[in-house]
Amino acid sequence: TLQRTKKIISLVPRSDRVIFEAGTPLIKKYGTGVIQELRQVARDVFIVADLKTLDVGQVEVDLAFEETADAVVASGLASRETLERFIYEARRLGIYAFIDMMDVADPLKTLESLKDSPDVVILHRGIDEERGGKTRWELIKEIKTKYKDQRLLVAVAGGIEPSNTPAALKAGADILIVGRYITQSKDVEHASKEFLTQIGVDMDLFRVHVE
Repeated sequence: TLQRTKKIISLVPRSDRVIFEAGTPLIKKYGTGVIQELRQVARDVFIVADLKTLDVGQVEVDLAFEETADAVVASGLASRETLERFIYEARRLGIYAFIDMMDVADPLKTLESLKDSPDVVILHRGIDEERGGKTRWELIKEIKTKYKDQRLLVAVAGGIEPSNTPAALKAGADILIVGRYITQSKDVEHASKEFLTQIGVDMDLFRVHVE
């Protein structure tokens, strides 16, 4: 529920390394207006709208921007035209463009097809995929090497826990996207601190995904 989501957000320790994501299910249920609802308990934090845009990239960026989102997420499965319009509009409005590569066969090829790179690319294992145990973290260094001049950040998502955080950091992840480990925890504050103590000063961001 929305009330539970607000409660979780209020319990996560405030840090300049923590940002919040309004997950796709949350936005589908309550609409993009839910972002302003979350601002009631997280007024000054960075909020990402995970729209997983597949079409009308410009329109969806506008929707997120109007509701005060700081960043918006498109699906890497969208057409090149949609992704380019999505990135262009995000830049025009001054918010961050994320591309989620869940189920994308070749993330690097998708990135290379674009005129401009996004701000963040997400290497994402879906919940159903997590049972297989495979990650795509080997792509992180390849992507960052290719785009080192653009300062492209790489996020990892899907089954992120304290136990695999060191491996994600070693692979070069800039952003950890954490969902159920925190949102389903009986002690949200403690679960959050388990990550914050590991990411140290070298980590770019730690993101809490709320559904």
